[in-house]
Amino acid sequence: MTVPAVSARLAAEVRGGPGMTIVTGGQTGVDTYATLAALRAGLPVHVIFPAGFRQEDGRLTASRRRRMRGAVLHELGEESFRDRTWTCVYLSDAVLLLDPAGGSGCLETARAARQLGRPLLRPEPGSLTEDLSLRWLSETRARVVQVAGCRASMLARRGKGRGLRTDLAVFMRGVVITGRQADSSQ
Repeated sequence: MTVPAVSARLAAEVRGGPGMTIVTGGQTGVDTYATLAALRAGLPVHVIFPAGFRQEDGRLTASRRRRMRGAVLHELGEESFRDRTWTCVYLSDAVLLLDPAGGSGCLETARAARQLGRPLLRPEPGSLTEDLSLRWLSETRARVVQVAGCRASMLARRGKGRGLRTDLAVFMRGVVITGRQADSSQ
């Protein structure tokens, strides 16, 4: 897979702000949970959607859009979830992948991270601690982190969604702490 054409404007918007930034792919499940956790933590969030603001079950609904208020929503020109995945990885410095259900989208995210040379953290469910988050963020020196994972239907079908919101809240605390440390050292 080659990297989809990413506009200079999109890259500048995602990478141009101060401090740490979270990027998600806008899918139901982990992407949405990560968006909401990052917003609750007060972090800048960019959500990258395929054309039509596609999610697994159709277009982004008005109620879901309201829940993401505060995030910057971007719509790509292509409808492909794969192109969206590669775009998100390309825009990021590092990738956190929460994949308790073994989804094909998660495999594509890992493949993109590997091929684009992005550090990938893929913890076992329930093992994402603040210490692990802080250590990984410090080692990678990431400023833009993509958070990705299984879509909601896959999590529900396999009964694997338990604990993800807690893992994400813990990780976002690590991002906030890392961002503060970086700001104070400048």
